[in-house]
Amino acid sequence: MKLVGLDIGTTTICGLVLDTRTGEIVSVVTRPNTAQRGGQAPWESIQDPAAILETARGIVDGFLDAHRDVGAVGVAGQMHGILYVDASGRVLSPLYTWQDGRGDLPDAGGVSTAARLSAALGRRVSTGMGLVTHAWNAAHGLVPREAAALCTIMDYVAMTAAGARSPVMDATNAASLGCFDLDARDFRRGEMGRLGIDAGLFPAVASGYPPLGEVRPGVPVFVAAGDNQASFLGSVRELRSTVLVNIGTGSQVSVRVDSEMEAPGMDTRPFPFGGYLAVGAGLCGGRAYALLREFFERTLRLFGEQRPISWETMNAIRPRDLPGGALGVDTRFSGTRENPSTRGSITSIGLDNFTPEHLVVGVRQGIASELLEFYRRLPEARRSGFTSLVGSGNAIRLNPALREVFQERLGMTLRMPAHREETSFGAALLAGVACGAFRDLGLAGELVRYEGV
Repeated sequence: MKLVGLDIGTTTICGLVLDTRTGEIVSVVTRPNTAQRGGQAPWESIQDPAAILETARGIVDGFLDAHRDVGAVGVAGQMHGILYVDASGRVLSPLYTWQDGRGDLPDAGGVSTAARLSAALGRRVSTGMGLVTHAWNAAHGLVPREAAALCTIMDYVAMTAAGARSPVMDATNAASLGCFDLDARDFRRGEMGRLGIDAGLFPAVASGYPPLGEVRPGVPVFVAAGDNQASFLGSVRELRSTVLVNIGTGSQVSVRVDSEMEAPGMDTRPFPFGGYLAVGAGLCGGRAYALLREFFERTLRLFGEQRPISWETMNAIRPRDLPGGALGVDTRFSGTRENPSTRGSITSIGLDNFTPEHLVVGVRQGIASELLEFYRRLPEARRSGFTSLVGSGNAIRLNPALREVFQERLGMTLRMPAHREETSFGAALLAGVACGAFRDLGLAGELVRYEGV
């Protein structure tokens, strides 16, 4: 049997076909997500759901035409954002993405929607989260009159592909919107009502991982999952003993746990088929390294030379080659989820280390330090059970020097998945478990392969 996995990303839409017998990816298609639409204000981030659906359906239809033995389709994608649909499942609005900033706009009293809801709930919710976006839209008359439900973009794609008329959410997506009860695996609908939010617009949360319908006869489409959890499944073989470090534009450190846990700054998120994912997320991550490269290129332009700085040149710089002490670089240039006003810094500057080379090494150390600070907030008893280290995301895949930092700091060998489509791969594995191709996620994860193995 073959499985299709689809990832609805913010900048790309990726699909693959996975052979369950051999574990081989037999086909991959990645297309740019060109659905971004200019908002009326700089804080607005919206995309066209119809354009996303057209691209996604084109990828899936192409796979099904070429491979007659596809047994199921799994979908994952960008969490937090929302769109509105009517009672027949017709889209009524743009997709308000996770990058949308309306939740941080101050009202007449100088208080933002995100701050007001955080105070009322007693826990932080951020701009870009569906609860915050919807509350702001409701206050400003932007909820369509015919709206029967709101959902994420991957819920909409999965629902439409399956021929369904109303969205159903997996807990991984539902929790990303805010005001979610992890124990009950449902929205805190009573709490929403007390806040004046129409809980009826928030769809049913699925139990298990059910099919929504069929994209073609005999080919079910299953409820969509969040990209964070799908990426974990698509990267990790040993689910209970692995630390996953994902570094792209942002950064995350994730571990699978059996019960909710208190670790300051870390989120506890639902995991498919039970359990949780403890996640510490940095807002800058790989962007910090890109920012440093831009700084070097701008410096060259200032002195009359215009040429790109090679990533390979930066990556070749190692601390053992540098004299003097290390620079201390805090790479939280975009703030943190707990404190958006936090900014980075450079410390321990001396006569012997104020060099570009020391800055390159310091930024790499700073990226690692932010994630490892989250990891060290886990109870020590929990940390002792993690014996494997895996990396994902282009910013760490293409930077051997950054991988070395994590290996040295954690004392583990870091492995990279042999495939780069971790989220699509995870979506396919989820569909495989749901349709019975695999008995459980542990067996499904045996298809994950690592570079050099």
